[in-house]
Amino acid sequence: MDSVSIAIDSYPPLYVDLHALDDMAISFFMSAPLPAIPHEKTLTELFKQVIKPTDVVFDIGANIGLHTLTFARLAEYVVAFEPNPSLIPNLRKTISNLPNATLHELCLTANDETVQFHIADWDHMLSSLSNWTGQPTHAIDIPGRALDSLLAEGSIPKPTVLKIDVEGAELIVFRGAEKLLSGPDAPRAIIFEELNSSSRNLGIADGAAADFLKERGYSLYLITDDGLTQLDAERPPAANLFATKDPATR
Repeated sequence: MDSVSIAIDSYPPLYVDLHALDDMAISFFMSAPLPAIPHEKTLTELFKQVIKPTDVVFDIGANIGLHTLTFARLAEYVVAFEPNPSLIPNLRKTISNLPNATLHELCLTANDETVQFHIADWDHMLSSLSNWTGQPTHAIDIPGRALDSLLAEGSIPKPTVLKIDVEGAELIVFRGAEKLLSGPDAPRAIIFEELNSSSRNLGIADGAAADFLKERGYSLYLITDDGLTQLDAERPPAANLFATKDPATR
């Protein structure tokens, strides 16, 4: 039960751990076979509109690989990043069936350094650099790398689209990609989560990740069920945002 395959439409199988008793994994198992990607449908539709067949997509915070499946179908190449060791075994199996995707088992951070990672005991999918869930957690040390450093080594291709969902640590990822985000070949589109309840525990002010991108020439939008709307100062404490430098993408 620690590795069960879930059939979703015509995608390669998604592998989940039922032994961990994660609610989402259990619901997928009980509902399988699933007619479509069952999670964050608004984001999935946006991905279909934004991602081109020539894109290189970075799935930062791949979790169990649901969005990785979508990216692998839409893009030329996908690089998934996931640091949580409790999720890695099944994520490896999921990605092994995606010929245009690779997995990096590390945490993207502002600098190349070892960081403390908090694994939630009840729901491993909510683990993060901060202990923000109110659940019991245990902390481990894991390798952290900056995107700029990895790109300088040539160990990963340059991305054209970023998806970032790292439970409040998005600004930390952006700081480690300062050169990439400020340069002429900056990603065309960035879809990321803004989660104030977690980022505050990391000493990050509300809206700081969005402000970081604005200062580097990105236009920011709030993702809603009705589409994209102009990003206002007042917005939900947990929101998905879209950033772009490309008028055509906008």
